[in-house]
Amino acid sequence: MKKAIALGTLLALALSAAPAYAEGTFTGFYAGAEVGAARSNTKTTVTPATGAAATRTNKKTQADVGVFGGYGYQFDNGFYLGAEASANRPTTQNKAITLGGVSVRERPQYELALKGVAGIGISDSTLIYASAGVSQVKSKYLLPNNITRNATSSGRVLGLGVAQAFGDNLIGRVEYENTTYDRKSYVTAGAPTVAYKPASNRVSVGLAYKF
Repeated sequence: MKKAIALGTLLALALSAAPAYAEGTFTGFYAGAEVGAARSNTKTTVTPATGAAATRTNKKTQADVGVFGGYGYQFDNGFYLGAEASANRPTTQNKAITLGGVSVRERPQYELALKGVAGIGISDSTLIYASAGVSQVKSKYLLPNNITRNATSSGRVLGLGVAQAFGDNLIGRVEYENTTYDRKSYVTAGAPTVAYKPASNRVSVGLAYKF
């Protein structure tokens, strides 16, 4: 909640200071690709049949690649509204960790997001924006007793970015996103219960073509 309020405050300040200019620099459909670096913070808890639970936050920085696309409309006062869908895939996998005497591992497969976007032009070719939406990650979990589970987790994503237009059709951007997912628990007969709560902070650089 605090992060959402901070993003809204930054956007409001930019809106009050932004100049008016010609309509439509960022209006239209667009699609592009991006590369990013994500710092994952997955909280893992292993609860044995008897004894105390063990918890650790597994932190890892990894590269990913993604694609995105959407539509936006920029009004004649510079204000921008849009919607965007995106998908990205990690290029490396998380290492196994040992908790409660057992080894467990989470392997993210891909991440999808659907976001609303609001921004304001600070020049004829530069836009700052905030985004908020829902996200889903599919992961493979390697559990005790050689059990493998594929599962999806749903969550929310908040972002802040800067977009720069190069001519009529090319748009470059730099973006930060914070994503938090729901907790997932796995119960296997004869094995400890394993619970995961994934989260990440991601910075990406992208290039899009505006149609």
